[in-house]
Amino acid sequence: MNKRRSQPYVPVFVAVIGVIVLILVGYSVLPSSDDDESEQSGDVTPTPATARATATAVSEPTPGPEPVRLTDEELQAYQPNELGKVLVLMYHRIDHDAAPDNVWARTPDQFRGDLQWLYENDFYVIPIRDYIGNEIHAPAGKRPVVLTFDDGTVGQFRLIEQEDGSVAIDPDSAVGILEEFFSRFDDFGRGGLFSILPLAAFAWPDGEDQLQYAETKVQWLIDNGYELGNHTVDHIDLRDLSDEEIKAQLARAEDLIREMAPESEVSVLAVPFGMYPSGGDTSIFEGWEHDGREYALQGALMVGAEPAPSPVHEDFDPMWIPRINADDEQLDRWFRFVEDNPGIIYVSDGNPDTVTIPEDLHPWLVDTLDEEKAGDREIIKY
Repeated sequence: MNKRRSQPYVPVFVAVIGVIVLILVGYSVLPSSDDDESEQSGDVTPTPATARATATAVSEPTPGPEPVRLTDEELQAYQPNELGKVLVLMYHRIDHDAAPDNVWARTPDQFRGDLQWLYENDFYVIPIRDYIGNEIHAPAGKRPVVLTFDDGTVGQFRLIEQEDGSVAIDPDSAVGILEEFFSRFDDFGRGGLFSILPLAAFAWPDGEDQLQYAETKVQWLIDNGYELGNHTVDHIDLRDLSDEEIKAQLARAEDLIREMAPESEVSVLAVPFGMYPSGGDTSIFEGWEHDGREYALQGALMVGAEPAPSPVHEDFDPMWIPRINADDEQLDRWFRFVEDNPGIIYVSDGNPDTVTIPEDLHPWLVDTLDEEKAGDREIIKY
């Protein structure tokens, strides 16, 4: 279904918005590292809480072997399908106390279970920028998946002070779980997009003590291969704003993130509530000016509710990328769908310079290839 024809559904955030507003009002200025220096002792560079979660600081994914064209035998073995759909998963809170009926929260063990299912079903974590740019570096036979995290909640990235004054990554936070999982399974890829509210980065809803580490966390993510996304400053419904107000919200959010991590690329927007500007106009996202500076986004993420199209599918639009909410009902539905319909899922040929598609396509994919979106890549059919 082409999501550009209608607004995405509206998640119910009424119960939490008041809390967000209170935090944003109470912390309108992030404490700088200089302000915190007298209060902190020891090493404020986060380290993993367990030996297995040791992270290597890499700003770009480590390149794999030089891609080669698959032989006929390899094509039959790997069954690549680069016209298939891509899972883009959406997480909010990672919380031990997540209620079973809270569709915006997962417990740490549930999140570990999600990753385990993805690994056991041949998925491979890729950065959102690789999906948007059709530069997917997944090994042959692997299914790319994108992990996204909205709001910058405290359970996504929490630091725990150690007895020696240093801080360690909470092993039950999303980042701690990811680091431990990536370290155990080096054939699972690496990545994750964190679209934060920069005035309360990784502190909402009850982590005021974590505000002192905001800059440290944001910089650590960039240094370790993760990505940062724009989520506006005030988590505001874009339908209620004028064009100039939208530009200001997006520009200020990017500026605040860049103050914490100057080299970060804030080129993807997780649209608050999934509500786009009035009329669904995304032209502002593609490029705007605010206070004499130029800004532009490469993509925008919806809230729900299906797998995303391949970058060479006729319906692919980087400003309208659907996601699957990480709650039991939606994950069970789509994980089961993947198991029952493997022919609809994107399977990599291991070579970003080619687009490999089977002749025998799932009915949903027949006649949906847009060859112009393949650019100068060779299209291979088998």
